[in-house]
Amino acid sequence: MLSFRDKLNAAFDAVRPNGPDGPEYRNTEVAAALGELGVKVTGSYLGLLRNGERDNPTVNVVQGLATFFDLDPVYFLTPTTPQAAEKVAGIHRDLMRLAEWRDKGVLAFALRAMLLEQDSGQLAEAAKVLLEQVMELRRTDRESGNPSQQ
Repeated sequence: MLSFRDKLNAAFDAVRPNGPDGPEYRNTEVAAALGELGVKVTGSYLGLLRNGERDNPTVNVVQGLATFFDLDPVYFLTPTTPQAAEKVAGIHRDLMRLAEWRDKGVLAFALRAMLLEQDSGQLAEAAKVLLEQVMELRRTDRESGNPSQQ
């Protein structure tokens, strides 16, 4: 089962302030954004959550983090049913895939493709290349035994 620390760090890793090529949010940036949502936390407290020294945040903190990272709040909770466990696992797989695609440059390429003129022939070519990259990632996942792709 994933720890709160694992889930929070996955959210920080996958969701970046300046798009896929940007650095991770700093704890202080997230704390300030949570403050704007009415959730009072410090960057230091988020650091304790991220390194596992604290692992039981309040419901308000969980809701604030879910809102900030645009995730279902259930992701940060301990699942109590098989359905909830599968939902949490699915969200986590999506975050890991997002981070992997970012690391392999797929997301940056997709963003660049979306910025091209729609009537440009370049868009069709960009979409074709993006599809090829996604298919290569899926093939790699299957070969490595990743159950999310089987």
